[in-house]
Amino acid sequence: MAAVLWFTGCAVGPTFKSPEVALPSAYLYDSVASRGDTVVNLAWWENFGDPMLTGLIEQTLDSNRNLAVAASRIEQARLQLKSARAEFGPAVGLGIRGEGTYTDRTGIVQQYAVEPNITWEIDLFGKLRRTAESARARMLATEQNYRSVMLSLAAEVATSYFDLLQYDMSLRIARETYGLRRASQDIIDSLVYYGMSSAVDLEQARSLTATAAAAIPQYERAKAQTEMALCALLGQNPHPFEVDGTRLFTSVLLPAEVPAGLPASLLDRRPDIRQAYYEVASATAEVGVAVANRYPSLTLTGEGGLLSSTLKGLFRGNPFGWSASLSVAEPLFAWGKNKRAEEIAREENRQAVLNYEQTVITALGEVESALAGVATYRAQAERYRELLRATRATQVLTQELYRNGSNTYLDVLDAERELFSTQIGFSEVLSAQLAEYVSLYKALGGGW
Repeated sequence: MAAVLWFTGCAVGPTFKSPEVALPSAYLYDSVASRGDTVVNLAWWENFGDPMLTGLIEQTLDSNRNLAVAASRIEQARLQLKSARAEFGPAVGLGIRGEGTYTDRTGIVQQYAVEPNITWEIDLFGKLRRTAESARARMLATEQNYRSVMLSLAAEVATSYFDLLQYDMSLRIARETYGLRRASQDIIDSLVYYGMSSAVDLEQARSLTATAAAAIPQYERAKAQTEMALCALLGQNPHPFEVDGTRLFTSVLLPAEVPAGLPASLLDRRPDIRQAYYEVASATAEVGVAVANRYPSLTLTGEGGLLSSTLKGLFRGNPFGWSASLSVAEPLFAWGKNKRAEEIAREENRQAVLNYEQTVITALGEVESALAGVATYRAQAERYRELLRATRATQVLTQELYRNGSNTYLDVLDAERELFSTQIGFSEVLSAQLAEYVSLYKALGGGW
């Protein structure tokens, strides 16, 4: 027994060590980021100051089916861990049997038995311990996967919401432009009737009106499809949303700075990195299981109970019988099966380490890309504001010059097209800028 207890303290196979990845000391594009680390303590979507966005994300986290599946997998992993830990204790069972044999010499011989039994596998080389370690690491990886699903869903809802605002705003611009151009077309039509304008001007006015009219169903379609995608994320049946696209220009706030921290903080922030980390731990433990399978296994078995040649005799003071056995099983020759199983486990461990390293590298790239996107979209939005002011002024001036006969309707046509294109482009840039902030929060690991 002393030898058994000494061996039980041993566990063969490699001991888990945290994978090491070379990290830069700072981000390349951190002009919009601070070194503070408060992002892990907040719901990042609240930084946009939009109550509707906050409500949509909260509804999604409450009712999305994919998130519910991820939560169920956590519970499944916890049960698997309990199952693995249960292997440490002895298994207790109860056997009840009745037998009858017949020969010409003895006639019918009956035997009845009630036999409780205990079986206990001694964890000599740590196979059961390594199995429990692997199960625990898988459970922790599953919890990180749940966080990753939460983060992805919140980011997808936010991006879809900003797209919906942009499509609604573009639809408003198209409808307003259509109304103005229709009125202008009617004026040109009257001028042609009285001989004060040409048929060319009228056809050009009609082309402007048709351009705006064609844009209306385009944005109606985009808005409806985005609404249906948003409903799916919310876990709800398809329905329209009452949104106001002008929020892009007035209500939605741009965070002054994002608490990005240092690159090393990603190792603790990003749930996909944490998931990959625990997958390495699980794979390392599985190597230990494979190694232990090549060593002897020790099993204690004990059973005892009441024996009788008649069923009634079981309850009439028959003597109690018992037996105990100790068995040692040593794999000798299986055509290299156990050795190959160990080699497979080691390769899976190597793959897990490589996957962890690649996950870290991908995370760094996503953060840098998002930081660069936030900075450049901010500059682009400022330029668009200047461009929009200039095109509006140009459109007003060309209209006045045309009415005074100082230029042709072709100049008006160019100014109208430029203004319409700039308005649509500006709304797209504002939406993309907000979506880039969402990408940045997601790349940094979000906050809960």
